Amino acid sequence: MRIVSYNILDGGEGRADPIAEVIEAQRPDVVALVESDNLEVVERTAKRLKMDFIFASAGGKHAGAILSAWPIRATTNHALLMSPDWMNAFVEARVVDPAGQEWPIVALHFAAHATDERESFRELQLNSVFKRLASLHGRPHILAGDFNSNSPIQKIDRAKCKPRTQEEWDANGGMIPRRVVQRLLDAGYIDTLHAFAPEVAETAGTFTTQFPGQRIDYLFTHGVERSQIKSAWVETDRLAKYASDHFPVGVEILPR
Repeated sequence: MRIVSYNILDGGEGRADPIAEVIEAQRPDVVALVESDNLEVVERTAKRLKMDFIFASAGGKHAGAILSAWPIRATTNHALLMSPDWMNAFVEARVVDPAGQEWPIVALHFAAHATDERESFRELQLNSVFKRLASLHGRPHILAGDFNSNSPIQKIDRAKCKPRTQEEWDANGGMIPRRVVQRLLDAGYIDTLHAFAPEVAETAGTFTTQFPGQRIDYLFTHGVERSQIKSAWVETDRLAKYASDHFPVGVEILPR
């Protein structure tokens, strides 16, 4: 199973073809999109990729979507069932692989900005995610998306971050908080890029494409053995640099 997660920036309007081309080149079976606010762009991308999809808006500024070349058995727009504007996107799709295994895929988009205050808010959002996904405990599943939080193992170069992030770094006393990703790791989730390529995970950036100082886009697995992670990557080719302000991330998972 090849999965790609991609923040396509404010719906991707006017960039549908470059976005689809970037995704298509990674040969995914499943795609998680955030900031997929424009339904027409999602439909156009899904048609080009020959995929079914779920589009999930909670009525706020942003939306999420999951596209799949495999059958989608069930979907839940968790964000719609929560307080207004609590999550930018929180959508789950149960996709069935060719062997008949059902995979819960969850697309998430947490609150933005690198201040300690916003990290505290993201921790509250994470509490809600854990609560709503409690039924998945012990089952293989995948969390994908823009977590707007940094890994505790990442070596962040302040000079490579965008100007606002540098300002927030200084306001935090010379650091960027990393509690959300640490809590996911403590809960048994695997950062797939770090599992496959630790040195890349320590230094690679996914945001922004012009100032790639932070890695805030992830594919986390739970209930999957590290040996099943065949490959993981950040897609940074020329077109990806201009199709969005985030680079997409991907993982290939082997069956047991």
